[in-house]
Amino acid sequence: MAFVEGEIYRCSDPTCGCEVTVTKGAPKSCSGTANPTCCCGKEMTKISG
Repeated sequence: MAFVEGEIYRCSDPTCGCEVTVTKGAPKSCSGTANPTCCCGKEMTKISG
């Protein structure tokens, strides 16, 4: 899954609440499949985009 400009990811830990907005997307040839990891160590999930 390549990151796309405008996507928003949020930490899966509700007590953390960290969010990341993608400001520059990856090339379409990117074949990665992992979600980003928050600074607290939890996986972030896509909430918009």
